[in-house]
Amino acid sequence: MVVEGLLPLPLLGGLDADELWPVCGLVLPTWALLAFAPRWAHTPTLTLVSPVLHAAIYALGVLSVFVFGGDASSEVDFNSLEGVVTLFKDPNVVFVGWIHYICYDALVGRWVVMDSIERGASAMVHVFAIVPCLFFCLMWGPVGFLIYIGVVRPFVLTGQGKGKTA
Repeated sequence: MVVEGLLPLPLLGGLDADELWPVCGLVLPTWALLAFAPRWAHTPTLTLVSPVLHAAIYALGVLSVFVFGGDASSEVDFNSLEGVVTLFKDPNVVFVGWIHYICYDALVGRWVVMDSIERGASAMVHVFAIVPCLFFCLMWGPVGFLIYIGVVRPFVLTGQGKGKTA
């Protein structure tokens, strides 16, 4: 399938969304580290690499779309569903939006793991409670966050760690 309406993103080397799509996969090592090596000394730092990279791609993509190009740069209406749907008819905006999801989902997953470690989650809790939260963060971002905040943190991690409440 060929995606119609792709324009080059000038601040991303003139590449279009289809050519840039493979960079989405660069988030996978972050998820692997969070799931399989949460307590490794380098995990906190390495799991920021992809979100920072994707945040930069996002910022340059947004600027490319709204400053240099196409239908998306004309009057954007964020105050109505119709306006947002119209905005997302541009494939470059869909790409930039997907990068936004990738970045934030990874950051939420990272926070879940770092918070659970700080609260003293055991390896068993990590496998049976945190990894499922990570799956939901990866697939349906807010659902994983909600499960962690609403179920795991108050009911599974009680009495563990430094007694933090926030």
